[in-house]
Amino acid sequence: MDFSYNKVEGGISANWGACKSLQFLNMAGNRVSGYIPSDIFQLDQLQELDLSSNQLLAQIPPQIGNSSNLYNLNLSHNNLSGVLPAEIGKLSSLRSLDLSMNVLLGSIPEQIVDLSFLQNLNLSNNKFNGTIPYQIGNLADLQYFLDLSYNSLSGDIPSDLGRLSNLISLNISHNNISGSIPHSLSEVLSLSEINLSNNNLEGQVPEGGIFNSSYSLDLSNNKGLCGHIRGLPPCNVSVSKPDGASSKRNKAVIPIAASLGGALLISLVLVGIFFFGYKRKSRAPRQRNSFSRLNPFSIWYFNGRVVYRDIIEATENFDSQYCIGEGALGKVYKAEMSGGEVFAVKKLKCDSDNLDSERIKSFENEVKAMTETRHRNIVKLYGFCSQGVHTFLIYEYMDSGNLSDMLRDDKGAMKLNWHKRVEIIRSVASALSYMHHDCASPLIHRDISSKNVLLSLNLSAHVSDFGTARFLKPDSPIWTSFAGTYGYAAPELAYTMAVSEKCDVFSFGVLALEILTGKHPGDIVSYMQSCSEQKVNMKEILDPRLSPPSKKHLKQVDLIANIALSCLKTNPQSRPTMRSIDQLLEMETANI
Repeated sequence: MDFSYNKVEGGISANWGACKSLQFLNMAGNRVSGYIPSDIFQLDQLQELDLSSNQLLAQIPPQIGNSSNLYNLNLSHNNLSGVLPAEIGKLSSLRSLDLSMNVLLGSIPEQIVDLSFLQNLNLSNNKFNGTIPYQIGNLADLQYFLDLSYNSLSGDIPSDLGRLSNLISLNISHNNISGSIPHSLSEVLSLSEINLSNNNLEGQVPEGGIFNSSYSLDLSNNKGLCGHIRGLPPCNVSVSKPDGASSKRNKAVIPIAASLGGALLISLVLVGIFFFGYKRKSRAPRQRNSFSRLNPFSIWYFNGRVVYRDIIEATENFDSQYCIGEGALGKVYKAEMSGGEVFAVKKLKCDSDNLDSERIKSFENEVKAMTETRHRNIVKLYGFCSQGVHTFLIYEYMDSGNLSDMLRDDKGAMKLNWHKRVEIIRSVASALSYMHHDCASPLIHRDISSKNVLLSLNLSAHVSDFGTARFLKPDSPIWTSFAGTYGYAAPELAYTMAVSEKCDVFSFGVLALEILTGKHPGDIVSYMQSCSEQKVNMKEILDPRLSPPSKKHLKQVDLIANIALSCLKTNPQSRPTMRSIDQLLEMETANI
């Protein structure tokens, strides 16, 4: 059952313990408070539990160990406290464990080594102390990430971590770790990111593996490291307290390959977290593969396997017969995998061996935006890849294509009855309200149009294409070059490059009217701007290909038309917020 991001409030009822056949429960992103009832862990069929991003308090109940079939547990971004119960080790089927962003304390229990199938472990941003259990090195299936950052852990880095031969990302930053970096970490050839910054490490940095690469390596803010890494003194020179400019150099963060920028590979870890938490459905043990020594940018996993080569094969090296769309950033291809999965693959345009800086920036923007948004009406990003001439993003495939094509096609438009059209408008409003008001930093899409609204098989709407998206500082516009689609872009962009969330509001108004009328937005806007609210004749603007709306739907259509008119106001400050629009549409639906 999925109740995620639905503004659910109150506590979790103990009555959930009576749902004996329940396998999946997702309440992420709500306002759920109180404690986690122990009854919920009596469900022996429960496989996936996601209570992340809520307001849960108190301790994790020791009865958690009863959920022996649980393979994905996400309790992150809450206020859970106390020690992590040793019974966590009884979750013998667990593949992913995310307890980050809580106030858990005490030592990390040694019983965690009993989670023999664990592939992801995130305990970051808590108050764990003591040493890192060396037994973690026995978790042979750990392959995506191990994140223990932002705690109060002390002692050495266990050399046993060098046995995690399939690990992609290791983060132990912002702790009190001392001693030297074990040479065994240089032998983990699968590592594509390692962050050991802000500790008390000293001695020579190992050579080999990730320590010899230009991949994402952060050793900054340690007190005595030396070696071959740029920004560190050689080990045959005494390390003294630096000053001035040399201090800044010694605190350098070792950069990722310059062609992509450090933010891109950091996003890889976030993409893995996002993807795994929402798309892990296979419980089969992971099969070993021979790809672990590839360029790490070529590694993207689905159900435990590398699919870079699968995508190349499925699209026959991006042959034009598989192309299903094209935008400013690149072409979109349909990739049907041998296992039956279908993905939409957006491949960046590449006119030469190197991508230009503008396309790289758009690529980074899209990855960053998609990894920081989780909403049922925003298209899901599964991963991304960059190797050689191939740089692409992998999205969930939407069977019904984009809204623009469906509205332009008479048969397609007939499928979009008034109920479906109202639902599509509500869905886009909900997604934009989330982006503007519920993200940690407000996110402006900047290119809302019918081409960027994708429809699933049942015609539910998903906002897509975040290549031009920007995060906004509170009460501060973004100064940037023009981005968007003519006919949808706000009029103020003709004389200023200051972008605010009100630009998305204008575009939403155009889109809403386009959905009601089926007409090109330019025709709609010019017509509406020639009318006052009192003079608008609804019969003249509604899509004539559909029968007139019923009394119930006519009331909704009237409300949407009036909202759209308010969105088209010339003065940006006179336009409503997306939150108020979302609430109006939600109340109207509840009253019918």
